[in-house]
Amino acid sequence: MRPARFTLSIKQIALALITGLLVAVSLVGAFAAWQTRSVTQSLARSNLDAAHSELSAATERLFRRAANQADTLAHWDETRQQLVLPEYYAYWRDQRVYEAGILNSRHARAALYDNQRRLLSNNTTNDTEPGSLAARFPRPGFPDTLPQAAQLLPGASWLANEGGTMVVYQAFPVYSDEHQHSLLGYGLLRFDFMGELLARESFHFVEMGSVALALKPGETLAQNALFSRLNFKARSDPNQARFQTILSRALITLFLLVAGAALLAFLVYNRLLIRPLHQLSRDIDTMQQGRSPSVNRPSAMHVVELESIRRSLHEYQAQLRELHGSLENQNREFRSQARQDALTGCYNRRAYEEDWERFRTDFRHMHEGAAFLLFDCDRFKAINDTYGHAKGDRVLTLIADALVMALRANDRLYRLGGDEFATFLARTSPAQAKQIAQRCQSLIEAGSFGDLGISEPVGISIGIAFCSAGQPENVGDLPKQADIAMYTAKQPGRARIAVYGEDTERASQTLVANRETSALFQALATPGMIEMHYQAIHALPDRKVDYYEALARIRYHGELIMPGAFLPVVSARRLETEFDLAVLAQVDADLSSGMIPEGIGVSINLSAQTISRAEVVSHLLELSRHTARHALMIEITETSLITQVAEVSTYLDLLRTVHFRIAMDDFGAGYSPLRYLADLPVEVVKLDISLISKLAQDNRAARVVADFVRMMADAGYSLVAEGVETEAVLQKVQQLGIAHVQGYLLGRPTPLDRLADAVADDIATQPARSA
Repeated sequence: MRPARFTLSIKQIALALITGLLVAVSLVGAFAAWQTRSVTQSLARSNLDAAHSELSAATERLFRRAANQADTLAHWDETRQQLVLPEYYAYWRDQRVYEAGILNSRHARAALYDNQRRLLSNNTTNDTEPGSLAARFPRPGFPDTLPQAAQLLPGASWLANEGGTMVVYQAFPVYSDEHQHSLLGYGLLRFDFMGELLARESFHFVEMGSVALALKPGETLAQNALFSRLNFKARSDPNQARFQTILSRALITLFLLVAGAALLAFLVYNRLLIRPLHQLSRDIDTMQQGRSPSVNRPSAMHVVELESIRRSLHEYQAQLRELHGSLENQNREFRSQARQDALTGCYNRRAYEEDWERFRTDFRHMHEGAAFLLFDCDRFKAINDTYGHAKGDRVLTLIADALVMALRANDRLYRLGGDEFATFLARTSPAQAKQIAQRCQSLIEAGSFGDLGISEPVGISIGIAFCSAGQPENVGDLPKQADIAMYTAKQPGRARIAVYGEDTERASQTLVANRETSALFQALATPGMIEMHYQAIHALPDRKVDYYEALARIRYHGELIMPGAFLPVVSARRLETEFDLAVLAQVDADLSSGMIPEGIGVSINLSAQTISRAEVVSHLLELSRHTARHALMIEITETSLITQVAEVSTYLDLLRTVHFRIAMDDFGAGYSPLRYLADLPVEVVKLDISLISKLAQDNRAARVVADFVRMMADAGYSLVAEGVETEAVLQKVQQLGIAHVQGYLLGRPTPLDRLADAVADDIATQPARSA
């Protein structure tokens, strides 16, 4: 069933285009907005960097001022005096440092520590004397002991969170003189970090309300780690906000303008194109119903081309009506040809498959039995090989004519392929079916085959299978049963007509008991029972082994069954494909075992009927992985049975691309191989023993064979002489320049496990042979 195709109306297409346009505009707007956002983010980052630099410079100046103040205090004589005689220490601390201008901010305070790091006593004077600086600015609490962690070097400072206030401490040592010979004590400056920063600095990029130091109460922080805890924000740029507002409005305006233009375009498009096309569609629907559309409409189509199309449709309708009858006749004729066999004129396999399925369905409602008759021409291969394909085709035509004449009026004859025909009879009985089969044989025996120059008798074997009414589940087995009956009819001593059941029971029992048949079926089902023996193919003149021909045997109950015993069963049962696949599997296993010497090729026999089978070709392609170690050659046998020459040639060309060589086996044993030399991509020709044996004679036959060998060599074929059994024949073969030789004289087929010994023996005897 074909999948439904995706279709759209012209209105849907127009809407899709407009939607696409709006989406494109939206994407452009989104891209512009994204770019604007990127620029805004870049500007924001620049503002943040500027704020960071500004705040960094401000804090650096703050700490520098603190360091300068500490340095001034450290070198002030009054500071040294307080550490020696701290009687006026409170006065010095609360007033004198401010009066001297060393500390000039209400956020800064100072304290002194003795050389034991203890805070000087605060009880020397009244710290809260009216009018003192300490009364106006309460003294913050200094630590009673200078922290041991303080780096008491010039410029040492740290920050602390004291009750939510971020303060900066600046510690400094005080010496008795400028040469720093004697340490008198220490000084400590303390000031409000945020208060000092806001009082002393002005900011353009920093949003001061956002500046905060992330310290927990009681936690301290070194000066150099300030910015790891300092949080701040940059001031927003009002121009940026205005720019974003203007751009957003512009994009919205652009989108609305495009949407309005698209809507207007759709209305015009609908008026000038969509409506006329809908009218054309209605006119076509009217024509399909066999009625004529009206040409003179109240309003003509505004598009000239559409109006012309509408009028042309009306004119074409009359012509289509005239052609309709002719087309129906032609369709019937084409369908008949597609179901008809080109050679015999009877129905082909396609018609058989269609009619058989319909017959099986109809049989459920029949009240009488049905019979299936299978016809096969006797000795047709021999006739085809002996007299040629032209006369073989003529024989098939005469047989088909006789069978059609013998069948009932409503019965159909089908050619299933080659020389095999079939028919199925409805509303019949076994006796009636057998009577029709006898009439078929009588008409064929009375045929004028002698007029074709054929002296051999031409006949057919007929297999009959019957299914009684009321057994629709069994009707599907009729073709298989008729096939069994037909092969029973071919057995010697039969009347060439067999009915499945009454004639095949004894034959089937005999067939099952047959040793070769049992061995073959068991071998096809059991890997390893087919055993390959390898016969050497020697190169001349040095007699070096170039190839081994793989020859099949069946190992059955400890004994070897030779090809002459089981190959007739393969042919009779039509098991060529299954047998060749089993052979390929065993050759693949032998090649994978590594027991075949590297560098020596392997030649494989395949039936011509299986070369066109996809599964066989697939297995050969898989086998080509061995070509790096072993040259592989395919020997085609029974070429006279090839029915699809072009298809076989295509597959052989494919196999040549993966380094297979193609050989024609048993050349000279029949009629047809000479024809296939021109039709198939053959490189190697193996001359049959029937030709090679004539070379030992001294007569005209030997000269004809010799001339033929020279002609084949001149044509470019590589030749192999088969069946060389005497030294005299070998000398003749070598004199004719044949490239390779094979036969019992040089070596018999050898099992795989003894192949290595055979190779060693051959190498040892090679010098003697050459001599």
